[in-house]
Amino acid sequence: MQVSDPQIIDSDIVAELKDVMGDDFSVLVESFIRDGQQRLQALSQALQGQDRETLRAQAHSFKGSSSNLGAIQVCEHCLALETLAMEGDLALAQTRLSALERDFKKAAEALKTL
Repeated sequence: MQVSDPQIIDSDIVAELKDVMGDDFSVLVESFIRDGQQRLQALSQALQGQDRETLRAQAHSFKGSSSNLGAIQVCEHCLALETLAMEGDLALAQTRLSALERDFKKAAEALKTL
C-alpha cells in the first residue's frame, strides 16, 4: 500500500488541509487518531449492548470527522455501520466494525507519515 493510496486517504483533501493549517496539521491528525480510538471503543460497546441508536450516532459522527480528513475507507465503513444500525441489521455490523478498525489503523499510519 502506498501512503497516497486513494482507497485509504484522499491526498487532495490532505494537501488542502496542510496548506490551510500548516504546522497545526499534525495536531489535527493526533486529535483524529485519539477521537477515532474512542469512537471505535464506543462502537464496540454499543454493538455488544445491541444499542442501535448509540451505534448509529457514533458511526455518523465518526463518518464526518473521517470525511473531513480524507479517510475514505473509514468514512465508507462508518456509513455502512450507520445504515445497518438504522435498519436494525446488527448481524453484519461486527464484520463491518472489524473492517473499520483495520482501515482506521491504516488511515492513521498514512496520515502520520504525510
